[in-house]
Amino acid sequence: MNSEKPHHILTLVIEKEADIPRIRSKVKLLIRAIGAPVLQVTRLAVGASETARLLLLQYGGGKVRISLFPHEDIQIKCGVELLFHGNVYCLQGGSCPIDTKALLTHPPFIGLNTVFDTVRVQGGVQGRNITVVCRSLRLAVSWTRVHGRVAAIRRELFADTEESYMENLRAKHDEVVRLLREKTEKNRLLDQSNNELLQLSNDLEELARERTIIEMSLRIADQVRNPATVIGGMARRLLTKGRLAEQEQKKISLIAAEAEKIEDLVKQFNTMAAERRTLFARENLVALVEEAFAACPTLQKKHIIVKLQSPDNPVEIHANRQVLKIALVHVLRYLTKHAAEGDGLQAAVTNDREPQAVFTLQRMAGDSNELDSTATEFETETKEGLVLVRQILFEHQAELEVTSHSEYRLGVTMYFPSVFHQQQETSVSGA
Repeated sequence: MNSEKPHHILTLVIEKEADIPRIRSKVKLLIRAIGAPVLQVTRLAVGASETARLLLLQYGGGKVRISLFPHEDIQIKCGVELLFHGNVYCLQGGSCPIDTKALLTHPPFIGLNTVFDTVRVQGGVQGRNITVVCRSLRLAVSWTRVHGRVAAIRRELFADTEESYMENLRAKHDEVVRLLREKTEKNRLLDQSNNELLQLSNDLEELARERTIIEMSLRIADQVRNPATVIGGMARRLLTKGRLAEQEQKKISLIAAEAEKIEDLVKQFNTMAAERRTLFARENLVALVEEAFAACPTLQKKHIIVKLQSPDNPVEIHANRQVLKIALVHVLRYLTKHAAEGDGLQAAVTNDREPQAVFTLQRMAGDSNELDSTATEFETETKEGLVLVRQILFEHQAELEVTSHSEYRLGVTMYFPSVFHQQQETSVSGA
C-alpha cells in the first residue's frame, strides 16, 4: 500500500465527558458524508468514542486529529485516519500498564483491531504520553470523489452548530500553545545541559590542576631532596672539622645555607601535596548519588524514573566530592544513553558488606540483543575508553563491575572501601 500525506479535516479536544458523544457524532457525520457503508459508519464512530474515553480517564484528556488520505488498492480509494494524543502521562492511581504489550490487552485496543485496518500505539506506559494512530482502508469510496467534496464535507460537519467550529479553532490554538511549551521546555533543558557541561568542564580543570600540583610536587621532592641533603650534609661536615681557611669557610657556609634553603623548598612542596590530599574527606555516599542523579541531564530529557534504596543511617566513604561526582555522572549518562523515554532505573546504596560500601545501578534493556551489545560496549569502554572514570575510582580505591542479569537487566556496581588503606595514604602524602 502506498499512502500519501493525510489531508486534515478536523481536530477535536477531549476535556470532559460530554466531548465523547460529540466525537462519536462528528466521526459518524464524516464517514456518512463521504458515502461509506452504514456498518462502517457505526463501527468507526464507536471506536473513536471509546479511544477518546481512554484518553479522558487514563491520560487527562487530549485531542483527536481526523484526516482523510488516498491509498492504492485496485484503484485509488479513500481512507480515514484518527490520531489521538494524550495530555499527560498515565494518571496516578490508575491501572497504568507496565509495557506496550500489557497496554494492548486493555480496552479498547482489542476491539479497535477488529474495526480499523491498522492501529499503532506509542507511549502510554512508564511515564510517557500516549499516541494512538487508527487507520481504516475499507470505506469503499473513491478518493477522486471525496477529494472534490472536501469543502462541502467540512461545511456539513460544521452545519449543526458554530460550537464545533469554535472547538476546532480552540484545538488548533491549544496545539500551538503546546508546541510553544515544548519548545520552551527543550530550550530549558538545553540551557541546563550547557550549564552541566560548563560545570563538568570546570570540575575537569580542577581535577587536572590538582593532579598537576601533586605530581609536580612529588616529582620535585624526589629529584631534589637527595642532592640537597647530600650537599648540605657535606658542607656542614666540612665546617665542623674547623681546619679551613677563613675564605674557604665563608664559601662552605654559604653552600650549607643555600642547601638548607633547598631543603626547606622541598618541605614546602611536600606540604603542598599534603594539603591537596585534604580534598578527600568523609562523605555521605547516598547524598553524592542523589547529587549525581540531579546533575545528569539525560535523566530529565528522557523522563527516566529513578528508584533509590538506601539504609536509614548514612553510608560514609573517603572521597573527593566534586571529583567522584564526575565519575558517577559519567557512568550514569553512559548507562542511560541507550534507554528509551520513560524507562526506569533501580539504584541502591548499601553497607552490608563491611568494610565496603556498595552502589548498584540497574536498568531494563529493550531486549536480549540490546542487553548483550550494551554490556559488551560498556565493558569495552570501561577497559579502553573510560580512562577518567577508571582513574577517579582507582584514586578512591573503588572497583567498577558491569554485569548482565536475567530479564534483560544491565547492572553497574561500584565497591568503595569504608576506610582508606594505610599504604594508599602513605604513598600519596609521604614522598
